[in-house]
Amino acid sequence: MPSVDNSTTFRVLDSAPCSAAEHMALDKVIISAHSQGSIPNTLRFLQFKPCVLVGAFQNTFLEVNVPYCQQNGIDINRRITGGGSLYWGRLELGWELYAGKNTPGIPRQVESMYRLLCEAMARGLQTLGLEAAYRPVNDIEIQGRKIAGTGGTELADSFVFQCSLLVDFDVDQMLRVLRFPLEKLGDKAVKSMRERVTSMKDQLGYVPDVSLIKQVIVTGLQKTLGYEFAPGGLTSQETGMLTESLPYFQSEAWIYGNAGSVINTVDCIANYKAPGGLIRVQMRLDEGVRVIKYLIISGDFFAYPARVINDLETALKNTPIDRLRITDTIKKFFLTNQAEIPGVSPEHFVEAVLLAVAKAKEAHLAEKVLTEVCCENNK
Repeated sequence: MPSVDNSTTFRVLDSAPCSAAEHMALDKVIISAHSQGSIPNTLRFLQFKPCVLVGAFQNTFLEVNVPYCQQNGIDINRRITGGGSLYWGRLELGWELYAGKNTPGIPRQVESMYRLLCEAMARGLQTLGLEAAYRPVNDIEIQGRKIAGTGGTELADSFVFQCSLLVDFDVDQMLRVLRFPLEKLGDKAVKSMRERVTSMKDQLGYVPDVSLIKQVIVTGLQKTLGYEFAPGGLTSQETGMLTESLPYFQSEAWIYGNAGSVINTVDCIANYKAPGGLIRVQMRLDEGVRVIKYLIISGDFFAYPARVINDLETALKNTPIDRLRITDTIKKFFLTNQAEIPGVSPEHFVEAVLLAVAKAKEAHLAEKVLTEVCCENNK
């Protein structure tokens, strides 16, 4: 293995397609080893056998169609990082950057760091003729459609930044393995979901060789960060740590979580009639109905440009459930984004979102009452 200068060069690990458990265990191993100062800054590429990954704090049974995955040989596992659930096909490509928080050229402030590394990724994709661009807070898009998502975590003075790139993404399979109650909204909502994402194959008409994709990612990072990237391998310490930790990442305790370690969610759907058409809001909130985890806005109104609805959804993600905060977020969004939606004003979107929140609170209260009655009857 070539020697690596920690101060000027990133080690590049090219992991062959592995099981979800192996990849998740490696995430933990590498950031742990880096936080101990025993390995250099590292770029890791990873591909999966078909799998679904939930975020660190998600309830697997609420996020994943577990029976379908088990019947069809689709791995289920849990990331060490937060965020939402993801479906990975065989051709999707992930990359991770492990580095110290004091690495020159990489901002310590999280939002600035995400922007820089997303822009580096977009810069690489642009060399293939793709009109890729950063979309706050942590996505990479092409003309309003998501082609890559990012996330990360930290340990001591180390951080990991993760990116998942859609190469030849099967949206229909994603809708089967993840729990989206879209059937209640009908075909329009499913079509709307498909329109929110894209892939390299969609954009180029073919699937580029994976070695080319990796090279353009490295090129984007080199040009943006100014560091060299050299091939390397796992150290003996990392290999030993992987052997020791893998059984836990294969266990049901890790994959499905303990009752006290996962966050349940509440789903709701609301229809709001505006003069310009019906606004449908499908929303997922945390169990305490305190935060919007994500929402999907659809309906029979007309929006120009069409991407403005996707951008509004992104702006509302992780917004606290507070009338003033929701109102302020939506109104600021339309002040800073040019959009024309005949017969639909920002106030109409405010009312539609608040109606969905009210329905979520009703459902949450009804469930609590039912649980209390059941507990009382079982005494």
